[in-house]
Amino acid sequence: MKNVEVVLPYLVSGTGKWFVEYRCLDPKKGSLQRYRIYKGFGKKDDAEKRKFADEIIDHYTRKLTSGWRPWEVQKYIYTDEIEYAQVKSHWGDKKKDYNHLRKNMSAFLLEIKKDLSPKSYESYNSKIRLFCQYLENKEPAGLRPFEITNNHVLSFFNYLVNDRKLDRITIRKYKQNIGAMFQYFLRKKIVDKIPMNDLPKGKKTADLSARPIMDTDMIRILEHCATNHPQMLLASLFQFFLCCRPGSELRLMKIEDLDFFSQVVYIRFDTGKTGARRISMPDALLEVCNEFKLNTYPGSFYVFGNKGIPGPVPHGVNHFSTKFREIRKALNLSPMYKFYSYKHTGAGKLLESGATIAEVKSHLGHTSVESTIKYIHRHFGDRSQKVLDFRPEFLKKLL
Repeated sequence: MKNVEVVLPYLVSGTGKWFVEYRCLDPKKGSLQRYRIYKGFGKKDDAEKRKFADEIIDHYTRKLTSGWRPWEVQKYIYTDEIEYAQVKSHWGDKKKDYNHLRKNMSAFLLEIKKDLSPKSYESYNSKIRLFCQYLENKEPAGLRPFEITNNHVLSFFNYLVNDRKLDRITIRKYKQNIGAMFQYFLRKKIVDKIPMNDLPKGKKTADLSARPIMDTDMIRILEHCATNHPQMLLASLFQFFLCCRPGSELRLMKIEDLDFFSQVVYIRFDTGKTGARRISMPDALLEVCNEFKLNTYPGSFYVFGNKGIPGPVPHGVNHFSTKFREIRKALNLSPMYKFYSYKHTGAGKLLESGATIAEVKSHLGHTSVESTIKYIHRHFGDRSQKVLDFRPEFLKKLL
């Protein structure tokens, strides 16, 4: 039976039960698997059974020789989390899947969806979607998850690095997201191993991330906002003191999320990147809230309503970043300053105040101390008071 892929169907009789049997090589198990068809032979005489068997044999012989395999008999109906939203809205998201790839990828996405913020989920979804589409393009006949080899994954990551020119940080996110999917497949025994060895790291591109704002520039920005954009002044101070994320966490913050008595700001599960959490409200920010009379508005109102005051409708997704760019241009400041810079600036000032790593971690909403250490190193370097105070004797007369 070595190298045999299919044993065509034949009749088995004279053992009490009649049935048609055939065998197929299971590519995952690496051996021939036996399949039997019993249905339809009951309540017939021998001649009728033989005639019925001939029909079954003819039917399955034609299917098997044309490439059909028995595991394709099931048509899995599933919610396709891989498909683009605009395609779903037109055609619907219920799909029949024969190769199991999208079915299992979608099952993974549905499992993690309930535990992630919408933004984090979309990050997973977009990366898994691109991986799926790449595989479908490379293997038009379709792949099952256990048929994905290290070469398939390596080819995909070379495409990300060489064709799409993605930087090292983005490549790392792809590895994390796709790696989590394969961990899920391994846990569900869909695959026997994770095919992600020796993948490229990607190139480190120019650092365009937001930088902390210098004190003199911070004063100019805040004074400009106080005179021309009161709501932006409030948003800037919230961002600086709370070090929250300006997307959903700040933009969708409601009056009821501000506990003025306990001096706590609640980040809701549906808006927080790392889920629900509490952020301490410094005395200085409480004074700002009192000056803006935030406690006089209904709890259901968004702090940053689209009319410039708390209201029932929040600003759009890009409002704060767009407004900040306008202010930055008006003041002729560095393009490395972004609205997100307020968070980095606040974190830096918190460090300078003597806060511990654990306190900074909690305030920033990081999930691990390692993340906080990397954050500090990236935005502030390895700060040392001895280095900052370094001034050799021979320079003191000159400097």
